[in-house]
This record gives sequence, structure tokens and C-alpha cells, in this order.
Amino acid sequence: MKREEKNALSKQRILDAAIEEFSKRGYDAASLNTLCAEHDISKGIIYHYFKDKDELYLLCAADCFDRLTVHLSAAKTNTADSPEMRLQRYFDARLHFFAENPLYLGIFLNAVLYPPTHLAAELARVREAFDRQNVLILTTLLESAPLRDGIATGEIVADFRMYMDYFNARFRTVLDNADSPKQALQEHEERCHRQLGILLHGVLEQ
Repeated sequence: MKREEKNALSKQRILDAAIEEFSKRGYDAASLNTLCAEHDISKGIIYHYFKDKDELYLLCAADCFDRLTVHLSAAKTNTADSPEMRLQRYFDARLHFFAENPLYLGIFLNAVLYPPTHLAAELARVREAFDRQNVLILTTLLESAPLRDGIATGEIVADFRMYMDYFNARFRTVLDNADSPKQALQEHEERCHRQLGILLHGVLEQ
């Protein structure tokens, strides 16, 4: 095996272990010592490839958001469907992604709900493409039907992002008391879908 291939396999093994560690414990409780012990990886080899815990966390978060964004981009929507149906397909696609990639659920929730303060700027850059994708999906949906007079698409998108900040803050409390993060996420997605449906009925021309 060539050195480049060996290095790539070693780095991927560390990243896979880090995804599991950060997913289960979140950034604050995650430990490189635990990662090494549970996956038979030496700390020296980690520092050979990666600077520190922060770099590993950001790489895991980037992997999660990049894969989720690609998944949402590839989700098929029928432009003949009603805005409500297209919205349902979007939330179904999100839930389907986490059902197929359960370890990414912990990474996603930690990055969105409990982001390390000192990594806030880096995490914002990591999720830029995901945020743009969400804005694009909502904008396209709004442009597929006439809006009421005096209402602009950009204003609605900005308002919805403000609403999402509120729902995410509320979700933190729900998640802390939930028996199952997966079930809590499904209920959260259903609530967001319902609220966005209410918003659509208020802004679309009847």
C-alpha cells in the first residue's frame, strides 16, 4: 500500500471515530482520551494528522452539513405539487437523511443547538452552504405561487429564519428532556413544517 493511501486510511479512521465520539457526547463532553481508548488509536497519531480537538470537531461538523446539503439538493420535488406538498417533501428528506445517518444527528444537533462559543465563527462558515440551500428552497417555494400585495419574498425568508431561531431555542429544552433524540427531532420537524404552513397561508394570495 502506498504511503498516501495509508495516510488517507489512517485519517479516515480517526475521523470516523471522532464522528462517533462527538455524536454521542457533544463537543464539551467529548474526549480524545476516550476516543483513543475506545478505538485503539494512539493520541500521537491523532496529533500527527490533526492540530487538536477543535479541528477534529469542525471537520466532523463540515462532513455532516456537507452531506446533508447534498442530500437535500438531490431530493426530488415536483414543481406541479402544491407549496404544502413540496414543503412536506423537504422535511421528509431531512428526516430520511438522519434515519440513514444516525451518527450525524448528534453532530447536527450539537452544532445547531449547543455550538462551542469559541468556534461560532468557524461553525457559521461550515454551515454556509446548508443555510443557503434552505434559503433557496424556501425562496423557490414562495416564488412558485403568487404572494399577497405588499409582501416581498426576501422579507418572508428573513422572518422565517427569525422564527427558526425561536423554535431551535425551544427545541433545546425539549431535547434535554426527551427519551429519544430521534423522536424529539421528528416532532420538532413536524412543528416547523406546521408553522411554515401557517406562514404560507398568511402570505400566499388566496
